[in-house]
Amino acid sequence: MTEAKRIQTNAWLLLLMIPLFVMGYSFAVDAERLFWVFEWSYYVLIAALLIFALWNTAAAKGSLKWAAGAIAAFLLQLIVLSLYVGPFTIYAMFFVFYAVTAAVLFILIMAFRKTDRYRVMIGLFIGLSIIMVLYMALIQSLWGVNWM
Repeated sequence: MTEAKRIQTNAWLLLLMIPLFVMGYSFAVDAERLFWVFEWSYYVLIAALLIFALWNTAAAKGSLKWAAGAIAAFLLQLIVLSLYVGPFTIYAMFFVFYAVTAAVLFILIMAFRKTDRYRVMIGLFIGLSIIMVLYMALIQSLWGVNWM
């Protein structure tokens, strides 16, 4: 399998999150006692995708390395967001998320500049990252603690 094909496979496997989120919503609404199935499925999928993305980043050369790194960086940001929403819902996690997001956005912008083939995917990651930041800023403003 070529480097480009592995990166495409990793990007397509990211779409597995959509039916997984539909399943999670269904469990949260109709069968709450089965919600743990969604949680574990989500963590296994994210871990497998991150390992695959890191492997692709190590194996790729040139601009493909930046595309694979963009996938890995986005997954890292998603992991930190999931940690906040999941077991570590504490105020200090806002700032951990913002620090990780700053690093991820730097990587995504560099990847957007250095690659031509996967610009749409990387642009989508940048947009989703901005949406996640807006979500965290909204949650932080509703927390009841001052911004600073």
